[in-house]
This record gives sequence, C-alpha cells and structure tokens, in this order.
Amino acid sequence: MIKTQIQLEDWQYRSLQRAGAAAGRSLSDLVRESVSLFLETQKKGEPGSLEALAGKYSSRSIEELKDHDRGWLEPIR
Repeated sequence: MIKTQIQLEDWQYRSLQRAGAAAGRSLSDLVRESVSLFLETQKKGEPGSLEALAGKYSSRSIEELKDHDRGWLEPIR
C-alpha cells in the first residue's frame, strides 16, 4: 500500500467516523472502499463524462419521437 494524505470537509470526516464506528471499520478502510467503487464505475464506462456516451445513441426522425419528446424539439434546436 501507498501512504497518502487527504483533506476532508469537517462533515465528511465526522460522517465517516460515525459510519466506521457503526460498522466496526476504520476511516481509511471506508475511504479505500469509496475510491474503489468510484474507479469501478469509471472503468465500466458508466456516464461520468460526455465522452462515455459518445456514439452510444443514434438520432431519430421527428416521426419516431413520442408526443412528450416533440415538445422539446424546437427549444433545443
């Protein structure tokens, strides 16, 4: 493991301390788990950036749109 130092907001620190105490886990263990979960979502290509969505959807013709979607057509053009 690599030792590092981070700064947390007061509320983040207190919340992590309470959660750790309730679960019998250390603050550093909760931070490592949080980082792992974040990195897994990035790896899976879940929407975290517009680049992750590029090429995923194709455009539709106006006739294919549902009525409630047609209302957005003009404002976004």
